[in-house]
Amino acid sequence: MAKSNNVDNIAADLEDQLTKDLNAFVRTTLVGLSREEDPISPIDTGFFASSWTVGRTRPRPKDKREDFNPWKNIKATRKGDKSPQAKVEPRFVDKIKYNFKIYEKIYIGNTAKYAAYALASPRQKINLFIQSDLKNTINQIFKDKKSKVLLGSESVQGGRGIGQFADPNRSFVGYENVSDIANQ
Repeated sequence: MAKSNNVDNIAADLEDQLTKDLNAFVRTTLVGLSREEDPISPIDTGFFASSWTVGRTRPRPKDKREDFNPWKNIKATRKGDKSPQAKVEPRFVDKIKYNFKIYEKIYIGNTAKYAAYALASPRQKINLFIQSDLKNTINQIFKDKKSKVLLGSESVQGGRGIGQFADPNRSFVGYENVSDIANQ
């Protein structure tokens, strides 16, 4: 539904905006979990970091690294080090239809068979990601775009500004931002 200016549609418009914001948040979260720079997910071969997905049911950790290119040809170090051949290529981020609704239960998870082990790795930063990165992402995406309410509250002598406001012989109405007062 297109955004309207009709007060009668405010609930539908708000729900549409929240739905768009939710889908942007889900995609941003998947991209963050799959990043190779300053990784959140532990990276050995890159398969785990590449296997984050989202759905209306819990993603099942069933995918074996050995069954997927290019990871089947990458030798795992299994020592907590990143393999020199490691590749992070998110498998699902661009294949998902981001049409989640605000009232649905949504699961973000990993399909790598060894997901439970990777999540127990001391190199994973998922809890930190949840506490800081996601908090910032939520604040960015779901921020309120509050209107300013300005109240004509005083007479102001000209002489400041440009154009007609530069004329010191004229008086103008000065406005005070009452929305700022309400938020103090």
